[in-house]
Amino acid sequence: MPVRFHWTVGVLMEYNVAAQIKVYVDDPSAIDGVKAGIEKIAKVQKFWEEDVGFGIKALKANLMLNDSEGGMDQLEEKIRGLDHVSEMEVEAVTRVS
Repeated sequence: MPVRFHWTVGVLMEYNVAAQIKVYVDDPSAIDGVKAGIEKIAKVQKFWEEDVGFGIKALKANLMLNDSEGGMDQLEEKIRGLDHVSEMEVEAVTRVS
């Protein structure tokens, strides 16, 4: 299934990269803290949770970025450095023009 991003014209002017990420949180009670940490790192368009199995949930997010900020490697490093983040995957990246 294709990844779909929804944004407004104002967002497009400021950001030129859209990314969808999946974050595995080691403590379900820490999800709100992880969300707050991600919001400090990138512009979050949307958060939602996905059942992974065995009662484990992953936090997914659509993010808007400016590619002049250092790219996806830097973003991944910062998110992986957040407390309670056990793993992170970039599921999709697209340029917004």
